[in-house]
Amino acid sequence: MAAVIPIVFCILVISSTWIIFSTIRRYLVAKLQASLQAKLLDRLDSTEAVHTFVSTEEGRKLISALRLDQDDRGAPFRSILVGVQASIVLSVLGIAFLVLHRLGILPDSSAVVLGTLPLALGIGFGVAAAATYVMSRNFGLLGETHRS
Repeated sequence: MAAVIPIVFCILVISSTWIIFSTIRRYLVAKLQASLQAKLLDRLDSTEAVHTFVSTEEGRKLISALRLDQDDRGAPFRSILVGVQASIVLSVLGIAFLVLHRLGILPDSSAVVLGTLPLALGIGFGVAAAATYVMSRNFGLLGETHRS
């Protein structure tokens, strides 16, 4: 059981680092996008220029990107994909530990714990991804082409 503590600590450090750097990256991308949009809007000096720009496809895309209440149709897909990915990775990790224990390579009981916990989490993520898919489909968030 003493082998579990370093593994859990390493997972904690790696997870924390990933969360911190992905948050910083998202913040910097959002800041860059806001800066570019502000510079573009500053170049529009008259109402005619604004009207002409907004009537183009690029102008409509910029205006829709500036809306705070925009309908993010990609969110259900990202959530489902992350859940499925986590489910697969954790389930394979758990099964690997259980197989290693069964083969006698890791004979102590900590291998069973290290196998059972990720397997249970993987199954949980899989169930959550399936529930997200069903609910998103029922709420109409997946669009007409994705309904069954």
